[in-house]
Amino acid sequence: MTFALSTQPTPTPAPLRQHPKTLREKGAASFHAALAVALTAGLEDALQAGDHPRAISFINRGFAEGSPQLGCDLLCRAIESVGTARTWTVQLAPLTHVRQRSAL
Repeated sequence: MTFALSTQPTPTPAPLRQHPKTLREKGAASFHAALAVALTAGLEDALQAGDHPRAISFINRGFAEGSPQLGCDLLCRAIESVGTARTWTVQLAPLTHVRQRSAL
C-alpha cells in the first residue's frame, strides 16, 4: 500500500467576522475614552492637592457616569497614590439604573 503526501497546504477556516460598530457604539466608546481622560486628570489634580473629598467625587463619577471598570481604575490609582492607610468610601451606581440622555 502506498500513501501520497499532498503538497498543498491544508485550508484554514476563515476567522469570524466582527460586526462593524454602529455610529452609536463609536460615539459611546469615544465618550467613555474622553470621560476617562478628564476624570483621571481631575483625580490626579485632587490627589496632588490633598483634596480627598474632591478625589472621591471623581471616583464616584467614574462609577456612575463611566463604567464599573473605570471607577475601579480610578479607585486603584487613588489607593496607589495615597496608600492603604486612607479609608475610601465611594458610591457605586446600581447596574440596573441606566441613564438615558435625551437627543435634544
